[in-house]
Amino acid sequence: MPKNFIVAILLLIFISLSGCSNRPPGMPPLYPCTITVTQEGVALADASVMLVNISAADVGNAWTPMGKTDSNGVAVVRTNAQYQGAAAGKYKIIIEKREFDPSKVGPHPPIDSPEFAAWERKRDSEVLAEYDLVEAVYSTPQTPHEIDVRKGTNNLTIDVGKAIRVRKR
Repeated sequence: MPKNFIVAILLLIFISLSGCSNRPPGMPPLYPCTITVTQEGVALADASVMLVNISAADVGNAWTPMGKTDSNGVAVVRTNAQYQGAAAGKYKIIIEKREFDPSKVGPHPPIDSPEFAAWERKRDSEVLAEYDLVEAVYSTPQTPHEIDVRKGTNNLTIDVGKAIRVRKR
């Protein structure tokens, strides 16, 4: 084998073993976590899911696990919005879903679309009616829903009660 080929292979092995994952220093190991959210037994799409760490040993953890439910009500949890999974620990699960009066700003575009930022600016500049679509108890740290994230795959299905539409502002 050519000497340059062997050096290139050794360099690739070294880089892969050195943990070059572009993760921030100090970030703990993350474990796959999905939360499926239903409301009255039906998948709840476009709900925000946030995990609040309540483990005694991890109070003040700077790594925030969160996700957004898809059309099947499934949220794939990502830490700091980009690293798949959550650190081991016990968490409260906060669920929120809000709706804005679309008559002034138009329908809500997908969050990952180029139109979202402009829609959000317009929404924030208008005096709009905002509605909560999930009961308040599920959107506070007093929520009854918890998950204990451990090494391995963590999946949980939860229901957020009856469908509501309560004006927030």
